[in-house]
Amino acid sequence: MGSSQGSSLSTNVAGLVEGSGIDTLPVYVKELIAGGAAGAFAKTAVAPLERIKILLQTRTQGFHSLGVYQSLKRVLKHEGLPGFYKGNGASVLRIVPYAALHFMTYEQYRCWILDNYSVFGTGPVVDLLAGSAAGGTAVLCTYPLDLARTKLAYQVVDAKASLGNGSKSIIEQPRYSGIKNVLESVYREGGMRGLYRGVVLHL
Repeated sequence: MGSSQGSSLSTNVAGLVEGSGIDTLPVYVKELIAGGAAGAFAKTAVAPLERIKILLQTRTQGFHSLGVYQSLKRVLKHEGLPGFYKGNGASVLRIVPYAALHFMTYEQYRCWILDNYSVFGTGPVVDLLAGSAAGGTAVLCTYPLDLARTKLAYQVVDAKASLGNGSKSIIEQPRYSGIKNVLESVYREGGMRGLYRGVVLHL
């Protein structure tokens, strides 16, 4: 989600919040609600394409030579409609606090910079610094959920093929049963460092 699109969507949601029964809440709470709702809506809307992007990027078996359209057809054939939203639960759980924190902390960082470093003026430099700091804060707080989303979206289950014992077959990757199982498995293998593997490149 682009920063300009995300900011616009968050602003629109903020407008709805202002006109609702919770307009008596503190500004930072309304910013959290607006940012979280906008992020969840946006992520769910593009979830099918996000799933295909991950499968193509990781060259998952059965997808490495396919295009976007053929990949969409393959997921629909083998996993049905729910296959398009695999990992979306973790994605929404991540994007709600991520967008909320980004939307809220951006304003806080911006005001802090304006109050303490007037040498930067009020132009794009301040926006760049505040946006970078807000993005970094949001990433550090939600990265483990992003990791869980990627691992869940990466595994492919053939819902129409069964093994001898009646369980579903899985291509390449061991199947994680859900967000909690992913986080527990990664933590068991690598501790906190495992949960934040790759965060530097993400930043």
